[in-house]
Amino acid sequence: MSKDSVKLLNIWPSMFGLRVHYALDLKGVSYEYQEESLSNKSKELLEANPIYAKIPVLIHNGKPICESLVIVDYIDSVWPGSHKLLPEDPYEKAVARFWADFGDKKLYDAGNQLIQAMGEEHKKAGEDFKWALMKIDEALGTIAPGKPFFGGDAMNFADVGLAPFICRFKGYQKVGGFVLPGPEEWPNLYKWVDAVNSVDAIKKSTPSPDEVAEFAEVLRKRVLGAA
Repeated sequence: MSKDSVKLLNIWPSMFGLRVHYALDLKGVSYEYQEESLSNKSKELLEANPIYAKIPVLIHNGKPICESLVIVDYIDSVWPGSHKLLPEDPYEKAVARFWADFGDKKLYDAGNQLIQAMGEEHKKAGEDFKWALMKIDEALGTIAPGKPFFGGDAMNFADVGLAPFICRFKGYQKVGGFVLPGPEEWPNLYKWVDAVNSVDAIKKSTPSPDEVAEFAEVLRKRVLGAA
């Protein structure tokens, strides 16, 4: 049997690309990494994702797969191994998908507005972001009480979907002015963050929170300078 050819097209600050890194590393899949530039997209990226022309793109044996959560689902199907990310139970699978998608719908936009907006928009972004984190804390206590992850004792699809936000917290606080409540208010969230950060496969690809915060500061200056 020939060896799989696996290649990831991405840019390092992308939380969407981090999901793919995490899934591949949790599965122990070897892959080639190609750093992209959003201001000068490679021919390979444009050909692999002609619809959106966006990262990340996973190319497996010459076939491109696009959109981060779709890619994570694909990885879990192709390399099931001993660490399944999506539960077999249909309801548990739906719950895991819901919380991964929750990050896109509730955390991502609010987080971007924390970095890029001012005035009332910025204030609302802070409120929305805090509400979303509160709901994650509540969900962790309900879905996996006493356990560190949405998946219980091991990371699952929801954990992989949400984990990339962790390295952005410092930027949200330092650059976006977000005040993160303490562990006494959100004990489940803090336990989850500590658990995620202790996983070797996560450490392997996670960028420095300081570097991510620096990137956020540059982005904020660029956006506000153009306003």
